[in-house]
Amino acid sequence: MGAFFRKIIRFFKQNRYYIAIILVFLLIALIIAGIILGINQGKEEKQANKEKIAANEFLQNVKNLSDGYFYQEAIDLIDNSKYVGKEEVIAFRDELLLKKDNQKEYNGQVYHVFFHSLIVYPSLAFDGDFMHEGYDMWMTTVSEFKAMLPQLYERGFVLYNLSDIKEGEKIFLPEGKKPLIISIDDVNYYEYMENDGFSDRLVVDNDGKIATEVKTPTGERVVTYDGDVMPILDAFVKEHPDFSYRGAKGVVAVTGYEGVFGYNYENESLSEEERNALMLKAKEVAQALKNNGWLIACHSYTHNSYFSDGNVSSEDLNYDTNRFRERTSEWVLNPDIYISPFGYHLLEGDERLKYLKDMGYNYFCPVSPAMRTLFLEEGVVVSERFNLDRYNMRTKKEYINETFFDVDSVYYKQSL
Repeated sequence: MGAFFRKIIRFFKQNRYYIAIILVFLLIALIIAGIILGINQGKEEKQANKEKIAANEFLQNVKNLSDGYFYQEAIDLIDNSKYVGKEEVIAFRDELLLKKDNQKEYNGQVYHVFFHSLIVYPSLAFDGDFMHEGYDMWMTTVSEFKAMLPQLYERGFVLYNLSDIKEGEKIFLPEGKKPLIISIDDVNYYEYMENDGFSDRLVVDNDGKIATEVKTPTGERVVTYDGDVMPILDAFVKEHPDFSYRGAKGVVAVTGYEGVFGYNYENESLSEEERNALMLKAKEVAQALKNNGWLIACHSYTHNSYFSDGNVSSEDLNYDTNRFRERTSEWVLNPDIYISPFGYHLLEGDERLKYLKDMGYNYFCPVSPAMRTLFLEEGVVVSERFNLDRYNMRTKKEYINETFFDVDSVYYKQSL
């Protein structure tokens, strides 16, 4: 036995150089194998993480559709995906089917409320000048509007698209939900409002979102996302997607005599190049509004006083409506909604209503606290509106408390 070990020792001594080389190569081979194994494991882990992220993104997309009441679209997304057989996805699909089937036909009132451009800085609007009283009657402040939204949400209101209100078409909503249409008049940012605490214009940010350009009390111009109804409501819906039924936001109504959205291309001192640039900016805003779920409406071209008593002549209506078509309609994507200036009514059979229908307006929106929805023989849908302004918050407080929100928790109290 001792002779055997001596032979082995002698062999290693005689071949130690070659053995060292072999060991080095073996070590290198082991290192390379380890590296390859590590790389493969890293690739597998990276791929697994990538697939996990993709699966989470997919489920989030499905959830986003579900939160916005796009139940069938969410189901279709699942059915056409590679995740259709996964246990978690199957359970989610069953939940979507249940939500879809549990929607009830809604036979109640369609609520339509409206605002004017919001007061951003009350200290500038309520400063005791000749505009003070008008602002205090017909306008609403940013703080008031922001305070309304959570209460409207809690009371079961859900934003509904006016263009989905059609004769013979039923409304289906989850039980307990009530359709709410919001419209905003005179989104023009008129010259008379300058330096009175309102936004100056709408702008589109790099992500295609609507923002407001505002001049602060110190004279600084800033871009904000809470300078008017549109960006505030966009942000609220992003946080509460179930406040919007299938992407609905509201209706933005404009006149034309000072351009639209704060771009006054009607200013006669402008060159043709300057005018065209403002028109294109206005159209960019209109397209961004549409992309974000908003509808646009004609609020007349002139908002002239001949509308104020509700007896506008056919000649004046024809002139005004043609003026809007020729000088404004293209830049606001040719709306089919007419929001009457001063809230005047037209009755079934009125030739002026037939004229508006012939001009492409399928919706006519006057002002009435009844907020009726009427389907007229002319093929026009009438959607009556109620103004949630400061005057109504004072004079119709009980009705607003009962129907929409608690006025005392919303109303801005001046301190002059």
